[in-house]
Amino acid sequence: MKETPIFEEVFVRFFRQQGITVKLLIGGLLSFIPIVNILAFGYLYRYSASLRRSGSLNLPEWGDWKELFMDGLRFAVAWLAYWLLPVLIATALSGMLEAIHLGAFAYLILMSVFLVAPVVFSAALYRLQMRQQFKDLLDVALIVRMSYAFRMRLLIPALVLFAIGTLLLPLFGFAFFTGFLILVAYTTLCFRSIERA
Repeated sequence: MKETPIFEEVFVRFFRQQGITVKLLIGGLLSFIPIVNILAFGYLYRYSASLRRSGSLNLPEWGDWKELFMDGLRFAVAWLAYWLLPVLIATALSGMLEAIHLGAFAYLILMSVFLVAPVVFSAALYRLQMRQQFKDLLDVALIVRMSYAFRMRLLIPALVLFAIGTLLLPLFGFAFFTGFLILVAYTTLCFRSIERA
């Protein structure tokens, strides 16, 4: 895919895959269980790596559980550093601002981080997969530049991730897994289009 992908096309093609319901069901159920959810992380990592190599949206099969767990740990490191940590810091800062009656400003900061963190995380994940070396995650400046290159295009999947998380909050395992699969699909194809250009 040499041109920058269009989100709506990727979204439709993603959900038209054969057997997607079973794969989402397995990933969603695994995402509910602490420690076991590393396998769901591994699936997300494996899917992103497959997309990076082939450009095909086809979801991989569930299997090779040991390697899936190892991939899950790789995904978890990038996710913790570039998604969860910024969200936790923004939540704490938001709580402090709320305490001094700056609620509107607190809300603005929190929502901004919820929209920016998925974009930066996606760039970090793609960067990690280039050589599979954790030290590549320390190149924050490059990861931010990668995010900035697609800032407007990646805002749409970030909003979709936020919407899925909000709508399916009681079913957080399914919300997390499905939302991140869509995010990973589109962002990986975007970064791949730059790499192939």
